[in-house]
Amino acid sequence: MPAAEDRPYQPIEAYALLSNCEGAALVARDGAIDWACLERFDADPSFSRLLDRERGGHFTIRPEGCFETTRQYLSRSNVLETTFTTENGFVTLYDFMVGAESGANRPRLVRLVTGVSGHVAMIATYRPLAGFSDSFAPLSIAGGRVSAPGCPSLIGSTDFVAEDHRAVSRFILEAQQEHSFALYLADAPDTLPDARALMEDTRRAWVLWTRDAAYVGPLADELMRSALVLKGLTYEPSGAIVAAATTSLPEEIGGIRNWDYRFCWIRDACLSFYVLKKFGMSREAEAFFGFVSALCEREEGQLKPLYSISGEADLSEQKIAHFEGWRGSAPVQHGNEAAEQHQSDAYGQVLDLLYLYDRLGGTLSDDMRRHGARLADISAAHWSEPDAGLWEPRKPEERYLHAAIMNWVALDRAIRLFGETPDWCRERDRIVAFVNGEAVHRDGYYPQYLGTDAVDAAVLIAPMVGFPVDEAVFARTVDAVIERLGHGHLVYRYKNDDGLPGHEGTFLLCAFWLVDALLWLGREEDARMRFEALRAMKNDVGLYSEEAAEDGAFLGNFPQAFSHLGFIHSALMLDLFEHGGRAAVQGTYADRSLRETDVRRAPRIAGGR
Repeated sequence: MPAAEDRPYQPIEAYALLSNCEGAALVARDGAIDWACLERFDADPSFSRLLDRERGGHFTIRPEGCFETTRQYLSRSNVLETTFTTENGFVTLYDFMVGAESGANRPRLVRLVTGVSGHVAMIATYRPLAGFSDSFAPLSIAGGRVSAPGCPSLIGSTDFVAEDHRAVSRFILEAQQEHSFALYLADAPDTLPDARALMEDTRRAWVLWTRDAAYVGPLADELMRSALVLKGLTYEPSGAIVAAATTSLPEEIGGIRNWDYRFCWIRDACLSFYVLKKFGMSREAEAFFGFVSALCEREEGQLKPLYSISGEADLSEQKIAHFEGWRGSAPVQHGNEAAEQHQSDAYGQVLDLLYLYDRLGGTLSDDMRRHGARLADISAAHWSEPDAGLWEPRKPEERYLHAAIMNWVALDRAIRLFGETPDWCRERDRIVAFVNGEAVHRDGYYPQYLGTDAVDAAVLIAPMVGFPVDEAVFARTVDAVIERLGHGHLVYRYKNDDGLPGHEGTFLLCAFWLVDALLWLGREEDARMRFEALRAMKNDVGLYSEEAAEDGAFLGNFPQAFSHLGFIHSALMLDLFEHGGRAAVQGTYADRSLRETDVRRAPRIAGGR
């Protein structure tokens, strides 16, 4: 067996996601779990070879000789099936994480490997690392049981031995034979769990969740995969959703733009739950409203852009100096100091979600109505002040147009929900006058912020939220984005200085925003061509990263909620346009959600009015 450090870094697109709505893991095509946070998304990892191929831990199950792989998720689930093809036969590996419904003493991750035909020599290698420790803890091995201080406990149906500070098991699989392995946060039990029964329970739970889907069109399976990613990134105990399952996957290979995304951005979460509801998945909103309500109560309405998945706001950045980073992209980060920035668009995102919830038949609690009104008061008082912007540049604040537009959303939705107040109505009109007047660039497009020549793909969302754009100015903005930020079907967020050295890849959500903007303008052919090119970029199991290099290689944290919600939204926009033309894609998110087509029914809040 070659030394583990001889294995090169795998492409980001080589990975698949496992989740139990508490923690997550990434499995490579060669059967290696190179990243896993088993207790919760933002916990220290147990396997981290993703970020350092020599110092990081992993748990690998694969054939000993040469092999090829194909893989898929079991239908409408997050149970991963990998089939190894060798010269001596076929083997199937099933990987899944077990949810809280199976009890506190459950295994967190289970691997079941089954012989399909022939006889295949297999090897399992277990090398955990306690968080980002600078050394591996000594392994205690007793037959099929392996443990180490600060690491998950492993129990398997094959015996392990120590080899070069790893626990290794070699075995032959023949047709119909199978072996299983289970990881526990605490000590493993004396007996191995029934992996087949656990897998069926897990599969059934995912399938049950998918039954509420409102869309049955030709892209149903692909959209469901993206919905399952968003569900898989949701932390069930609190209702928060993380931006991605990883930290420090770079926006530029060898660069420093490596951030920890295992936290809940208010903006990302609102958009994610919006598309889940539009797709028919409404139940997740209840817990998230409780999460936001508690934050509003504690923060007196002054929401930070992101929080931990249990609501803490102290996300101080810590650099893991002894890790080299994926493909040498340092630093590896734990924490994200963007939590200290002021990003005023969050108020509009929350109020837009409340408005959608109300329009779909939900009943807002008195607390949520009170918090919503307070957010609108903040927008009315402070919308004209500079903020940090949604892209979190490390530079002085500016008067970003995206922020102004989202503050308009906050006031508009508050007026619709709670009635007119003089301050809200006056400031809502002032924002329209500012964006369509003073802020317009002398060349007739919407710039990134007041006084700059730079363009920003974030402004593409303006008509999607119902903002009364000047159509001619918006059309010129779309053309400027294509000309200055576009690379084929890909789109950069911006290209001006953001206070950081180096560069980043194209941003997939922005490419989907461009699809939506083109549809709003009636430019259907261009929109469909771009959408199909983006659709083809998914990896073999239907996942997207945050960014892509110009050659299409994945960059950034993975899988990324933003990218998957963009895919779902653009697909449903195209469906609306096909059935109702340009008129069908006008208005607010709520307006479009209530428009039905031949293949999509309007969702309703269960138990609503």
